Formats: sequence, C-alpha cells, structure tokens
Amino acid sequence: MELIISILLMLAATVGANIIYSFFPKIPLAFYQIGMGFIVSWLPQFDQFQLKPEVFFLAIIAPLMFNEGQNTSNFSLKNHLKTILSLAVFLTVVTILVVGVFLHQIWPALPLALAFCLGAIVTPTDAVAVSSITENFHIPKTMLETLENESLFNDAAGIVALDLAINAFNTGKFSLIEGISNFLVVFFGGIIVGLLTGILLVIIQLFFQQHFFNSTTTILSINLLAPFSIYLIAEEFNFSGILAVVAAGIIHGIYKKRLRLTSTENQVALSTMWEIISQLLNGFVFVLLGVTLPRNMIELSNSNSWNSEALLFLALSIYCLMIILRFLWNHYGLVKKTKRKTKKQLRNSWIMALSGIHGTITLAMAFSLPLIFKKDLFPFRTNLIFLAEAIIVISLITPTIVLPHLLPQKKRFFTIRQFNKLLTNMIDYAIQQLKEEKEVDYLTMGQVIATLHTQRGRNSYGDSKRISQLFQKTLNLEIKTVNSCSNKGLINSENAKYYNFKLMLNSRKMILNPWSRIKIDWKILKNIFLNSKIYLEVKNHQTSYLEDFKVMEKIGFRAIINYLKKSRGDRQKDIHILHHYYEIRHQRINQPQKNSNIRELLISAFQYEYLYLQQAAKNKENPRELIQALSEKISTDQFVYITSDN
Repeated sequence: MELIISILLMLAATVGANIIYSFFPKIPLAFYQIGMGFIVSWLPQFDQFQLKPEVFFLAIIAPLMFNEGQNTSNFSLKNHLKTILSLAVFLTVVTILVVGVFLHQIWPALPLALAFCLGAIVTPTDAVAVSSITENFHIPKTMLETLENESLFNDAAGIVALDLAINAFNTGKFSLIEGISNFLVVFFGGIIVGLLTGILLVIIQLFFQQHFFNSTTTILSINLLAPFSIYLIAEEFNFSGILAVVAAGIIHGIYKKRLRLTSTENQVALSTMWEIISQLLNGFVFVLLGVTLPRNMIELSNSNSWNSEALLFLALSIYCLMIILRFLWNHYGLVKKTKRKTKKQLRNSWIMALSGIHGTITLAMAFSLPLIFKKDLFPFRTNLIFLAEAIIVISLITPTIVLPHLLPQKKRFFTIRQFNKLLTNMIDYAIQQLKEEKEVDYLTMGQVIATLHTQRGRNSYGDSKRISQLFQKTLNLEIKTVNSCSNKGLINSENAKYYNFKLMLNSRKMILNPWSRIKIDWKILKNIFLNSKIYLEVKNHQTSYLEDFKVMEKIGFRAIINYLKKSRGDRQKDIHILHHYYEIRHQRINQPQKNSNIRELLISAFQYEYLYLQQAAKNKENPRELIQALSEKISTDQFVYITSDN
C-alpha cells in the first residue's frame, strides 16, 4: 500500500511541475520535476522507497521507446541512416569503452565490467530535453532531426550494452568474439521480433477498424498493451525487448501516418493517449531523480566508499570526457549534419556536443541495475546511480547556460505590413482560381468569396498563445452552458454529452498550454471509455441529435458572444479573431443553403492558397518565416471553416 501511495505522490508531483511550468515556461520543465521530487522526498513514505529494477524496463522504458518509435519520421530515417548509425551505434560503443576504461583507471576498486555498465547507462541522449531547453532558440531542423534519431537508437544500443556488461559481471568472464556475436544476435533478434509483432499489431487494428463500427476502445486497449506484450515476447526468446518495442513502434508509426485522414476519432484518441502516457512517464522519472538524489547523498556520506563530493567531481570529469568525444566525432567529419560553411563547423560541432543531454532513459537504466548479486547487495549500486544522476543534472544545466550563446534567438523576420500584403495577394489568387475553374451557382460562389474575404480580418496576425487561452475559456463556457440546459431538461442528456465530446475533440489542437492540453486529453479519454455506448446510440439516432444540435450550438453561441462583448483590455485583436470564428461557425450551421458545395469550394480555395505560397516561397524576397506564418494561418482557417460545423 505504501508503494502505491508513493507512486501516486510522485505522479501528483509530476502534474504539479507541469502546472508551475505553464506559468513560468522559461525554465526547462525537467528542473521543475526534479525540484518537486526533492520536495516530496522528505515525506515519510519515501524513507525506504524502492522500485524493483525489472519494473523500469517493462513499465517505463518499454512504453516510452514504443512511443518514440511510432513518432519517428521514416523519411528522416531513410535519409539520415549513415548519420544515425555513426552516432547511435559507433559513437555509443566508443563512448562506453572510453568511459569504462577511464572510470576504471581513476577508480581501480570498481570492476571493469561495472565501469562499462556506467558507460552504457550514460550514453543514451534525450531529444525531448533538448527541445525543451532550445524552445526559444533557433536550432537547424536537420540537426534537430539528427538528435531525435540518435536518441531513439542509442537508447536501444545502450540498453543492449548494459545487459551484456551486467551479464559479464555476473559470470565473471567476457570473450570479445562471444560478446560481439551475442550483441548481434540480441540486437537483430529484437528487431526481427519487433517487425513481426508490429505488422501483426497493424493487421489486428485494421481488422477491428474495418469490421466493427465502434472499435475505438478496443484499439486503444490493444495499443496500450502492445509495448508490454512485445517486450515480454522478445525477452522470452533472449532477444532485446527494447529493440523489439522500437521496431514495432516504427512499423505502427508508418501505419498511423498512412491512415491519418481515415478513422479520425481513433487517430485522435490514440495520439491523446500516448501524449498523456509519455508526458507522465518522462515527468515521473525526473521526479524520481529528485526523490532519490538526497537519499543517495545521505547514504554515501554514511558509507566507507567515495563521498558525494568526490563522486560529483568524477561525474563532472566523465561528462567533460563525453562532450569532448561528441565534439571530436562531429567536428572531424564522422557525422554529416548540414552543408554548412567551414567557419560555422566549429559552432555546429559544439552545438551537437552540448545537445547530448541525458535524461529519462539514463535514469531508468541506472535504476534497472540489479539489487542482489550472489545473495548479497549488488556492489557499488548506489555509487553508480548517484554518478548517473549527477551526470544527468550536469548535462541539463550546462546546455541551458551555454547553448543560448551559440544559438540565435527565435524572432520574426517580417513586418505586419508584409504579412497582410502577401495574405491579400494569396486570397485574391484563390478567389480568381475559383472563378475560372469552378462552375457553381452565383449565390454559393458569393458566399464562399465572402468567407474568404473574412480571412483578412482587421488585423489578421494575432497572438496565438492569447487566442488559445481565450478559446479555452469560451470552450469551457460552452460546455458548461450545454450541461446546464441538459440538467434543466431542455435538451437530451445523451445528445449533450456527445455534443460536448465533439467540441473537445475538434478543439484540442487549439489548446497550446501543456497542462491544459493534458487536462482536455484526459477528459477526451475518460469520455471515450465511459460513454462509448452512449455515443454509438446517438450516432444511430442522428435525427434526434441534429434537432438538439442546432439548439445547443445556438445556446452556446449566445453565451460566448455575450462573454466576448464584455471582455475588455489589450486583447481586442484576439477577441475579434475569436468572435469571427464563432460567427462563421454559427452562420454555416444555420444557413439554409446546402453546406456540401460550400465545403468543397472552401477546400479547393485552401489548396489554391497553399499553391500560391509554394510559388511565393521561391521568391527570395519573401522570408521563410513569413511563408511559414501564412501556412499556419491557412491551417488555422481550415479548422475554423471546415471543422466548425462538426
């Protein structure tokens, strides 16, 4: 029972860190999580806190690696395969050997096999932490993709190497030829198992999706169990469970991308579920670091081994050694990152070196070290965990301080006047193309053109964060208003639940705040599991729902417009954009003309706008950031005009 309470407290600390980060996003999230862990570590529940090592691989690493695999771009993998192998395999092996030998020379009492264990533990990098630290700075896209791909595969390579090092320590013998052959068998065996089980996973999901109308709950359950099942199957055959999970995740990611436009509800539910799981597990591990760090320091101070100050210096030395290795590996052409000029190679090499941040997987691997060795406590376990924790903290602090001096800060490379001018030209081009190529009645075309003209707005370029915050308030207001009418018996309660569910489903991409996104994602998942039968019943009685639908939309619309009219302050531009969104939504739902022709014309218009941007991008006078901003505006407008009547 105490273990369950401890885990719940750490999950609460994870959520608390996310809340604080929402208000103060300039400091990377990992620091808040470590700090929250440090605070809860003084509670009595954590005096004897201990998690079994096998729990980390199965319950934490397996789902995280599966999610990383399914979010990996297969296009990027194909184009950067040599770079990935160089960083994730060859550099990993070199780092393990160099760190292991260095550590054994400095600390002869530590067996060489355990020194290699630490080398394997500290090689995995954390691309999520890199993105968090460089959020307000411009890092080249190719470099960021390289770091993400490296993170995925050096995690797996490090875990396999750790397994071999622990086995060598347990048996007391190690053969180079046998070690290499075992490594290859475990490595490729895991990949083969992952590919086969990944294909099977896709086939099962396709079967349920094609043969059962309401398959969302089943597909979610299959996805949730997949990483654990695949890991256990691979381990049963003595292959790498982690590599199997990664390979299966990549296969599943390819399937997910190909079906992105079909089964929207399943896709949204799946991405929502994995987003929540990934954020919670990543946060949980950093909270655990904060929980265990002070206790390890106390334990080390009471032992006859190295004290914490000496180990901190040793951790700093190992970190510096790894930074030098990464720098040399990048600087002397062993990694092809970007086609940069020679004068920028030095800076790029330092960026790549400092971006080798260690995080979730490193800590999880450290805690996966066995507790028992030959009926006694596993030697040097606390020391190795403390070294890993110290290296993680150092690898977070150093780039947080140094990278801002190497990377340019993100800034707007265009003026509002440039934005509005290109926007006007883009809309005029789309309207002209519609007139020339589409033959529809005058009234329908007039409505579409009028709608496109409203894209200009009074000030088309609003503050996306403030619009998102305001949108969240109006969303909550509409849900509350509909629920109130349902409680009074004015509308059917089941129709109200389905209407609110569709509101949340269609609106989640407009929520930018991480904590708010987690809350709405949790509500969506909870509604899917609790109310799936109700939603199916509503779908089967569309006539009844459509009658209530217009009533609910009208009630929600009035409440929102009244709220926006009362809003004051310096947000009038953002209020106008949101006001316009709801006006358009209300108009499209209640207009007497058929929506299908208008919808088709609007889709064509947006395609013409994208086509215009492609041509405009070839003009060097148009900054890339301007093209990107307009592209984002088209995406937002598609949300407004195409999904507002769902």
